[in-house]
Amino acid sequence: MNDSTSEDGEPTSLVEKTKNLYGKHRGKVIAAGTALGGIALAVLVVVARQAKEQSTTEDAEDTGSVADLAAEDERRKSPVKHPVVGHTRTLADGRVVPIAGYERGGSSDDEDEDEGPSQAAA
Repeated sequence: MNDSTSEDGEPTSLVEKTKNLYGKHRGKVIAAGTALGGIALAVLVVVARQAKEQSTTEDAEDTGSVADLAAEDERRKSPVKHPVVGHTRTLADGRVVPIAGYERGGSSDDEDEDEGPSQAAA
């Protein structure tokens, strides 16, 4: 009783063996596939819930109240004053526009200190 050969004495292919096995056990194969699909779906649901809970927990930890943020840093630190080198900028319509160099950074308080009283009024 060897099923590896067909009636003509030739060996059966893997596809034929699979078809015969599936034909004999169709109900069991469908039941097993349904069970595995259900288990996979349940695992996906659990993983999605855990990820959502973790994300919610991290968001709650990341966002503090406005009072907490203000207490940590009384005032925003301004960027360091530095020169910007002159350059050219190409616009969307193809024109090239020269941009002159300028100073950037520093707080508005620093500008008031650099300027004299006569310059501030002007």
